[in-house]
Amino acid sequence: MNKIFTSVALMFALTSINAQIINLDPNFGSGGMVSFPLNGEADDLQISLSPDNKIFAYGKDITSGNTNPNKIYKLNLDGSLNIGFGNGGILTLPNYISDFKVVPYGNNKILVTFQRTSNDASAETSILRYDLNGILDSGFGNNGEFKTSYEGTNGFRYNNVIVLSDQSIILATGSRFIKLSSNGSIDTSYGNNGMINQSNSGNIQLSNSDILAFYDHKIDKISTTAAPVNTFGTNGTFTYPGSGNYFSKQASDNSIHTLDFDANVFYNISSTGTTSNILSLTDDNNTLDFYTDFSFAGNKTYFVGTTSTATPFIVSYNNSGSISPLNAQNSYKETALPEGNYTSVLAKDNVIYVGGDKKDLSANKWYYVVAKYNVSASHLSIHDIQPESPISFENPATSNLVYSSKEKIRKIELYSADGKLLKTVTENNSNISNLTQGVYLVKTEFDNGKTITKKLIKN
Repeated sequence: MNKIFTSVALMFALTSINAQIINLDPNFGSGGMVSFPLNGEADDLQISLSPDNKIFAYGKDITSGNTNPNKIYKLNLDGSLNIGFGNGGILTLPNYISDFKVVPYGNNKILVTFQRTSNDASAETSILRYDLNGILDSGFGNNGEFKTSYEGTNGFRYNNVIVLSDQSIILATGSRFIKLSSNGSIDTSYGNNGMINQSNSGNIQLSNSDILAFYDHKIDKISTTAAPVNTFGTNGTFTYPGSGNYFSKQASDNSIHTLDFDANVFYNISSTGTTSNILSLTDDNNTLDFYTDFSFAGNKTYFVGTTSTATPFIVSYNNSGSISPLNAQNSYKETALPEGNYTSVLAKDNVIYVGGDKKDLSANKWYYVVAKYNVSASHLSIHDIQPESPISFENPATSNLVYSSKEKIRKIELYSADGKLLKTVTENNSNISNLTQGVYLVKTEFDNGKTITKKLIKN
């Protein structure tokens, strides 16, 4: 028995360096998820952190008629609706056909920016300002709103607004930059009566005090008055190898990370506009169909998307470009959602929030979904595979969990291969006969705070 254990543990340790355990947080919503029923179809739910440390989830409810409610859901960190926001935690926005984005504004307000993303000429370009209770700020613009025309190309998830350090706003409209003062009126001291003629895609981000302008083949870095920043790329421009459907975010060091939706390729571009790395993301043996979003946490980048069988997935890479396994797998597939998508991810410390959708096939009804995962590292070092490891298990196990430990144990958690917490024990020789035959992950927490994760076979 000990010989079998030694070979299994050694193999697992060698293949699981920097691996992680991931599981739905049972204290969030119902079993780790909250859902919101829709009248029509789901459409790319996005999530973000609010200035008061709550969660915004927002998207459209696509119906067959002309009414497509645009809603923001504000959640407390336990998944409950923040009832002081909007109507019981849900804010219904104007019935505009444009896609929209929620942008933090200072410590106590948000901007809701509508960006033309369809070929309909009536699609609106608008900025509305709300307080954190979802009350429209009538002191901004015209009764809480600034509207203008848009003359650029259509886009997906475009960010058309940046907020400067003095709380003024620059809006990209396709052919112009418009600068607004903090009260939503045009700042006539900027350019020509508040405007600079500058062809753009309507997709911009703030980079320190400059602007990054994103296109389907390049990134321009310009000043707020549209002058090229020549220290970036070639004369202010980084050019991709080819045109694509690109989605970009900046890391804390101002490097730019870009996901190519079409090819599932991930670019790491330095703050000076040179390519640091190009990563072809795993398809996990042809089971992953497309990636939709990513988020940084420490030395990890977490990706979400949808499998070829319409199940959501999560994938993790470390900063060196290597997969960081989740529950000893290259991808974590959420079997609790047999048909659904993950479209947004927010990683923070050892927690991952994801936004997406699911479909109730029996009722032919769509729901928006927000889920919370806890992630714990199982960084197995060379010491974990030495004979002096502080704990060893009888492996394979039968009806009882039997171990020998040199240190006092606080608890032992048994997880399924897909990360579901199945059982917690605190005593040696505990009964595990209710677990079926298979492979499990066993996480041991010692009284000194140290944790070790091993693989266990149960017969």
